[in-house]
Amino acid sequence: MQREGVSIARVVREPGRRPAVTLCDFRPWDGTDDRLQLIERIAADFELGQTRCTTPLAEGEYAMLLTEAPDVAPDELKRAIRWRVKDLIDFHINDATLDVFDVPGDNVPGRARAMYAVAARNDAIQQRVDLLDAAGINLDVIDIAEMAQRNLASLLPEDANGVVMLALNANSGLITITKQGEIYLSRNIDMGLDVLTGHDVAGYFDRIVLEVQRSLDYYDSHFRQSPIGKLFLAPMATTVAGMAEHLNANLDLEVSMMKLEELLGYDVQIPAPLEARCLTAIGAALRQETTAL
Repeated sequence: MQREGVSIARVVREPGRRPAVTLCDFRPWDGTDDRLQLIERIAADFELGQTRCTTPLAEGEYAMLLTEAPDVAPDELKRAIRWRVKDLIDFHINDATLDVFDVPGDNVPGRARAMYAVAARNDAIQQRVDLLDAAGINLDVIDIAEMAQRNLASLLPEDANGVVMLALNANSGLITITKQGEIYLSRNIDMGLDVLTGHDVAGYFDRIVLEVQRSLDYYDSHFRQSPIGKLFLAPMATTVAGMAEHLNANLDLEVSMMKLEELLGYDVQIPAPLEARCLTAIGAALRQETTAL
């Protein structure tokens, strides 16, 4: 669910085949305040009461925080993490739902183990659950954009050695560093395609270079991993002339466009702008792990 409307994607997995995108659509809000009607039509059109559904929270509805892992038993972990993050979020900890996941490979001698905590606003979760339940959607998982992007990056052969992925929407961007299907680092950037399609964009390109370099520097200094040599730009709704070339020239890694049609089976024709708009939905639909800490 986005500010402009709702993106829908369905991914089907079969043994021995690439994950197949069998549905990709976008429905704009119809200009009324009754969003339930639109969600009900989507649920009916695509029979979303008969399949497991995942919905990613929107930006601003949650915070993803890197914190020191408390030395407690697993069943006490979430309770202990609440005390660690209560001063790091801009809403009261009693109004938050928390989940946690380990930072892979973070076992450097002499340094405390790190982990990520995701703190979501209770009211945002409840509103989403109520809306989708009322529309008859079989909601199975509430996810976040960082994990959806991780799922997409894990399709890349280069993910075996680690990749940087940069996705840009209209007003913001997301950088992730992943390796072997695990997320090591994420960083949000407060600029998007709206400012990158103007005439004087060199300064914005430099800001992206700086954010990527900061992410790489942190990765190199905190994890005992081999250097990353590849950055992938996610499909974008509009072409940003010169950006890939600028990043290639100013970063010590190779920059390429991510081509989902080479990584996924497409049972439907998807125009590039629609693919970009549905990127997070496709990534969320790729989710398959079921274990928890």
